[in-house]
Amino acid sequence: MAQTPARIKKAFINTAYSNEGLFAVNLYIKGKPVVVTIDDYVPFWNNNLLFNRKTTNGDFWPILLEKAWAKVNGNYENINWGW
Repeated sequence: MAQTPARIKKAFINTAYSNEGLFAVNLYIKGKPVVVTIDDYVPFWNNNLLFNRKTTNGDFWPILLEKAWAKVNGNYENINWGW
């Protein structure tokens, strides 16, 4: 997250990659702050990420935020598969 904008860094409680592959993300659900815990397992198909992509500088945060949003909404299908 070296070149990640400050507002994105604020969303993550832990900004360094943990050995366990767990991330805690601050989200606002219906105006209330909620901490969502996710792991680093993301959906792949044919060796490619299924939905979102890394940023041009290799940051993984878009994928993790999408996974946190999918968790809040039940699954990826409920968020229209990332669209």
